[in-house]
Amino acid sequence: MPTGALIRLYRIDRRKSTVSLATHAGITVRYLEMIEAGTKTPSIPVLRTLAKALGVRTSALLGEAPSEDHEGTVNPRLAKIERALFTYGTVPLETGAGEPDDLAARIRVASDAWYTSQTAYTDVLTVLPGLIVEIEELVRESGRSPESCRLAYSLYHLARGVVKHAGRIDLCGIIADRTMRYAEEAEDLLTLAAASWTLGQTILSDDMPHGALDVAMLGAEKLEPSLPDGTPEHHSIYGGLILCAAIAATRIGDPWRARELLRDKAMPAAQRVGEGQNYHNIFFGPTNVSIHAVSVSLEAGDMSDVVRLADDVDISKVASMERRCTHLYHVAKAYECKGNDTAVFVHLRMAEQLRPQDFRYKQDVRGMVAALIKRAKPSYASEVREFAGRIGLLDG
Repeated sequence: MPTGALIRLYRIDRRKSTVSLATHAGITVRYLEMIEAGTKTPSIPVLRTLAKALGVRTSALLGEAPSEDHEGTVNPRLAKIERALFTYGTVPLETGAGEPDDLAARIRVASDAWYTSQTAYTDVLTVLPGLIVEIEELVRESGRSPESCRLAYSLYHLARGVVKHAGRIDLCGIIADRTMRYAEEAEDLLTLAAASWTLGQTILSDDMPHGALDVAMLGAEKLEPSLPDGTPEHHSIYGGLILCAAIAATRIGDPWRARELLRDKAMPAAQRVGEGQNYHNIFFGPTNVSIHAVSVSLEAGDMSDVVRLADDVDISKVASMERRCTHLYHVAKAYECKGNDTAVFVHLRMAEQLRPQDFRYKQDVRGMVAALIKRAKPSYASEVREFAGRIGLLDG
């Protein structure tokens, strides 16, 4: 269900009028009516305010309910992941673990596909359930050796991002918990710090920014003593934790602290790491810090600053297709809030060229396209409809 329809549904269920909800959310009644009609998609700050006024999590307004993920042409793969997560030694769903070297190689292939392939969802969702079952078997058969736990950590570290972007935020908690537990048993400082980043990102996705800020800053503080003589890997994981903390700080209403974290902690670490680095699937470098500066301005509701900062970001320096596309979606959202539909369309098409399957899974992005169909001027309306048909919005 589109975001606007979900907002209307929750509003009616809570017996709130448009005037009441708009007043509590700090927006005009006309803007709320346009959101509910699907001609406008709310900015991230407005969406969170609406969710708070309605007494629901922000993810509930994005159509990411678990019950919706067992239907349709793509969702059975997610159901298989869910089933694989409930594999235990006393109630095994399958038996037999792969060889450690073979599993490690397959996890690396899946990770590379997720960040670089145009068919990332198909590539990774197909193999992820089997990898989860096999890694759990390996951990049991090895007696929970540090090596097997480190391998399990790396798989779940990857799985959290895959599942989140595929729309199953409800599964991220159990995945993040396993990431942390296996990282603790791996007995390695950097592995544990990277797992803290995964936990912080999960808490952030679940609308708990205070908790995410605490987890990220604690993880960063534990790494700080090793930074003076640290490797690029140390600085990369440290920087990733600071970026997570910056977004969390913005969401609790402190964008100035977020900008200080980016300027005083993240950017110096990024300069030590350099461009194009990826340690523990945490892509970090100067360009990624600049991308997060754009995200902070978007979270703070400063759309003009988003556009200004985005002009200086060269996303080709970031190896992760997911990160490139997320940046393009953020810029598109800023242009939508500024009423520049042509720029919205340009940025969405750029993202589709990089990662077309996003438009089948990401409900917020599909919502932008659906709203654009209703607003597009005659000069390019046919192109927008063709685009919408290509991503399955006009099916049936």
